[in-house]
Amino acid sequence: MATPKLAFIPGPNDVVVEIKLDRDGKISVSLDPFYVHPKNKEQVVWVCTQNHEHKPQPPCFIVDFDPSDKPFDSAHFEGHPSQSGFATVQPHETKLYKYTVRMNGKVLDPKGGVRG
Repeated sequence: MATPKLAFIPGPNDVVVEIKLDRDGKISVSLDPFYVHPKNKEQVVWVCTQNHEHKPQPPCFIVDFDPSDKPFDSAHFEGHPSQSGFATVQPHETKLYKYTVRMNGKVLDPKGGVRG
């Protein structure tokens, strides 16, 4: 059975990034770039909005940051929903972190930032 679009209730401090395949089969994300604000205790939550069953294995999607250039404690996130946790870097108004989203054999490289 298919899981509803958002099978979780986002919190007030969640920056939700929806991941899906568009009509051409390419990955799209709802926020590119995303921004979190540590003073507001925000975190990113990546969610799959595909109309299918969201099972732990295999995950709907995988998100990877460069381990040497990541804004969060972890560089790897997978499955619906995935929470980043709080930013572990200092806010910077112009610095963006590239990350890779993998879904159904497709790849997209969006960005995200940490602002004050």
